[in-house]
Amino acid sequence: MSKKALWIAGLLLAAAVVSCGEAVPEEPVSTGEIPASVPAESETEAATGEQDNKGKVVYTVYPEPDISKDLDLSGKTFRVSTTYRVLDAEEGLNGEIINDTVFARNLQVEEHFGITLDFVYTEDWDGALNKIATSGQTEFDLCHGVGSYLCSPVGRGCALDFCDLPYVDFNDGFWFPDLLERFSCYGRLFIAPSDLDYSVLGMVNAVYFNKRILSEYDLESPYQMVYDNRWTLDNFLTMIRQVSRDVNGDGVMDEHDEFGIGAMGGDLMGTFTVLAFGSGLRITELNEDGSLSWAMDGEKIQSIIDRTSEVLHDTSVAIDLSDYHKRIGEDPAVQDSSLFLQGHELLFVSLLRHMQEGFREMEDDFGIVPVPKYDSAQENYYHRANAYSALFAVPSTALDTEKVGAVFSYISWLSNQTVLPAYYEVTLKQKRTRDEDAPYMLDLIHNSISYDFGNYWTEMTTYIAQAYDAGSYERVVGLTMKKLTKALNKLMDKMKNLD
Repeated sequence: MSKKALWIAGLLLAAAVVSCGEAVPEEPVSTGEIPASVPAESETEAATGEQDNKGKVVYTVYPEPDISKDLDLSGKTFRVSTTYRVLDAEEGLNGEIINDTVFARNLQVEEHFGITLDFVYTEDWDGALNKIATSGQTEFDLCHGVGSYLCSPVGRGCALDFCDLPYVDFNDGFWFPDLLERFSCYGRLFIAPSDLDYSVLGMVNAVYFNKRILSEYDLESPYQMVYDNRWTLDNFLTMIRQVSRDVNGDGVMDEHDEFGIGAMGGDLMGTFTVLAFGSGLRITELNEDGSLSWAMDGEKIQSIIDRTSEVLHDTSVAIDLSDYHKRIGEDPAVQDSSLFLQGHELLFVSLLRHMQEGFREMEDDFGIVPVPKYDSAQENYYHRANAYSALFAVPSTALDTEKVGAVFSYISWLSNQTVLPAYYEVTLKQKRTRDEDAPYMLDLIHNSISYDFGNYWTEMTTYIAQAYDAGSYERVVGLTMKKLTKALNKLMDKMKNLD
């Protein structure tokens, strides 16, 4: 192992060991091409979402992608157009764990392939991919931007199919689960997520709970319900019903009092929408011929509407945050965490990034758990990928697809094994009190992020949110299904015939 490789591996190990715990072997592996924080597959029995018998997290270890040893990329440049400053360490090493782990990851990739990584920042949020492809720029290998914004240029033939790239196998465990099943059309995938961008996790909703309120009302910990497979929609709603207190005694339940939950409306951040996707809601499903059809179970969605409405509209246990913001003269669409931070809510459904942005000053200790399942029979948790989180596309003008596939697969794997644990560590440092459950919960949430074709390419999520507001799935979705199906079929025809 070269001195440079040893230095890189040491950086990666230092960054990852803080949260990987016992996933780090006693003896590091002997190759400079695999970071010391990633043991060989035979050295661990770790599995996603599992804990060892001491209750500590065992971080999932995946084998390195199988890339031909004969591949020679020496001297080449791998160039990425990006609208987010998260892929590179802007100022080199600065002592911050995520920055330094990203820096070390990039160095390791460059040494592994003998290439130069070049991340080109652009503020052109919705046109970069289109401009690269239509102007014939061949120097870019990837385009990184807002997922929903990439759909339009992809529909104009500006991107290559990831499924045609050598070395990219979305069945490898370090990619997001069910990606091909849920996000492809006719076996084609033109935009895809990757842990190369660690910030995707921050754009996923989870459930926060206030430990002080939990204790004062003598309620069971959501952590234990997760471990016992009892963290379900019914138990979630039952917890909300048990918390209500007129703190200032004025006979009016408002932002000065104590609630079971602060609830938001809307399709992007709306509490109902998050709970519906957590309950297994799928917008589209893959047919045997590779086409897509609507997957919504109207009866089940109506059941979720009825059960959640009864609780979230009860002003004695739930405060409507949209109404609160409107009343104080703020944008009602803002997902503000201030009432939770001030100790007025037992439960709060919000983005993971909010824990980094403002939870450090919270006086009460808090915990974090996945969005609840529909019931205990539901096999997995589901966390809808935010349509405004970043995805990757390969410009149709990219010349060396073998280079693109090899580097993208390798850097995604390395990010999953090193940068992601570092992100957990930084996120959890925002907590005033550490607990052994939180890292496990973050890993569980990450490994249940679900990408749904219909959530990105159609407006169905908006219709479902409107159905909740109207109290009727049939009145909003059912009556417009013919028009919506026609639009979906037209979209599929376009995807099928893309060059």
